[in-house]
Amino acid sequence: MKKFFMTLAVAATAFMATTANAQTKEQFTDDLAISLNGAPQEPVKGTTVELEHQADGTTTFMLKDFTFGVFAVGDVIVEGIKGVKNGDATTYDFDGTAKLPSNTTLAEALGHQIPLTLHSVVEGGKLYAEISLSVPPMGEETLKVDCVFGKKSETAINGVVAGKTAPAAVFNATGARQNGLQKGLNIVRTADGKTVKVLK
Repeated sequence: MKKFFMTLAVAATAFMATTANAQTKEQFTDDLAISLNGAPQEPVKGTTVELEHQADGTTTFMLKDFTFGVFAVGDVIVEGIKGVKNGDATTYDFDGTAKLPSNTTLAEALGHQIPLTLHSVVEGGKLYAEISLSVPPMGEETLKVDCVFGKKSETAINGVVAGKTAPAAVFNATGARQNGLQKGLNIVRTADGKTVKVLK
């Protein structure tokens, strides 16, 4: 009987340890807009991003099966991101080196890593992400790859999300000033003089 209870206690301890180390995942599917050195490319529809929340409080951001132009990269993985909660929104920002674990020709040529900056926001069950990658010279110059996943929420535009500046004015595509974001293309001028195009 004593041995039985000891076995039960060990099993319970193992179960609790497994639970404590459990990870939770969020998966998002949306369009991915891509530009190469500022030149817009055909959007990639049905792109998937996964957020894996680790037991240590950090989050792993994974862009699945990434391809730009004729180049297949595979998964792009960013680890150790600290999420910042602000009301109903959580931001995940990163500036450093991402991992490229796939065995694609480009991932191997890059040594399975790439410089990357990320600004992403999860709000209302949707993900918006701005991703910039710098591909080292394969010809004469570095290739800058800029990606936008999903659509920016009005909350993010209005500066509720940490790190963003509130808008000074909103205009439509013809330049007419608007009272807030309208359906279609919006041009947002922030208080620091920058402009952002937002599709609602």
